[in-house]
Amino acid sequence: MFEPTVFSLSEVRSRNRASNTIYSYLRSVMVLLLFLDIRKINLDERLKVGQLLSLWEIEELVAICKLPVESIHPMLDEIQSISQKVASSVVSLERLRKRSYVGGETSIDGSSAATRLRNIRDYLKWLCLASISKHGVNISLRLSLESSIQHTSNAIEARLPSGAFKHSRVGQREGLEPEVVSKILKMINPRSEENPWSDEHSKCRNELIILWLLNCGLRRGELLNIRIRDLNFREATAVVARRADDPKDPRTNQPKVKTRGREVPLSSGLIDKTNAYIMNERSKIHGARKHDFLFVASDTGIPLSIPSLNKMMCVLSRSLPELDSKVFPHIFRHTWNDKFSEEMDKNKVGEDAEKKARSYLMGWSETSGTAATYTRRHIRKKAQAASLQLQRNILESSHDE
Repeated sequence: MFEPTVFSLSEVRSRNRASNTIYSYLRSVMVLLLFLDIRKINLDERLKVGQLLSLWEIEELVAICKLPVESIHPMLDEIQSISQKVASSVVSLERLRKRSYVGGETSIDGSSAATRLRNIRDYLKWLCLASISKHGVNISLRLSLESSIQHTSNAIEARLPSGAFKHSRVGQREGLEPEVVSKILKMINPRSEENPWSDEHSKCRNELIILWLLNCGLRRGELLNIRIRDLNFREATAVVARRADDPKDPRTNQPKVKTRGREVPLSSGLIDKTNAYIMNERSKIHGARKHDFLFVASDTGIPLSIPSLNKMMCVLSRSLPELDSKVFPHIFRHTWNDKFSEEMDKNKVGEDAEKKARSYLMGWSETSGTAATYTRRHIRKKAQAASLQLQRNILESSHDE
């Protein structure tokens, strides 16, 4: 389809967004197009007269955005079937809305529905701006389109669902407990009898991967993008670089650096282990000589892919049956942030300085609020410690009286 394709290229991909973000935008636009088909709305004709969606239609769009895509497709088939039997399509749509729009247990979570609506809002705004920019558009139509997109944007913004229905923060993702980290490090030691991998290259590579994730707090895309040329062995640093659409990357689903590029420090132990892996294990695999990506597949030597990394984490999870949840790459990013918070407290670093340091090392802007997502355990423990101290003070005060 022409408009969604141009939108994704000019507004999303051109801003160096990750492939998953582009996919999210296109999937959101697909939901909008399904809604327009269900409601029999010709958006092109409306744009020609400076109109978008009515308030009632926006209400219905918000409702449909809360449904899984697989439950929206049958609605289109059903409305087409009903329209052939019933004279009044308005009555049919109302009947269908009551039966299908109220998702209940089948609704997606609020944050995902909100993302859909924001993406749809951006697409509708782009369509209006594209119409305004056409040659020969009169002032009256221009003003109508500007008013329509303002009205639609405000209406969508006011109706964005929230994730508040979850009610509780209990069970939200946190880093691994220290004893779990110790058990993992003991298990992945290449000389350990508990090591779940058989060949020597996989043992050394997988241990190094876990150490990189634990010590640097990288995302999986950042880790798999590290090249040997990015390593400065003399200075003990590594460059995390954004290389979207790299023609030298043979992977179909190219891992992306989602956050800002930056230089991260490496401990002497980690840089030594990395050098030993390159010289003693990676060099033995013939296919690895064709490129300089740090982590490679054991059999072919091609750059390690996201599915292969996920499979490795599944093997690790199965080897730790006592864990309540699975081990996955991003859990180590949370674990790193827990450790970083502890070090900052230990060194009495101020809150502003800590925030700036964390934001740099994680690749966030200094004004980003993302840190709150990665400091849940540390905040929870400090809050619990403060609460216990308060209780002790109250009890001691009551005894003194």
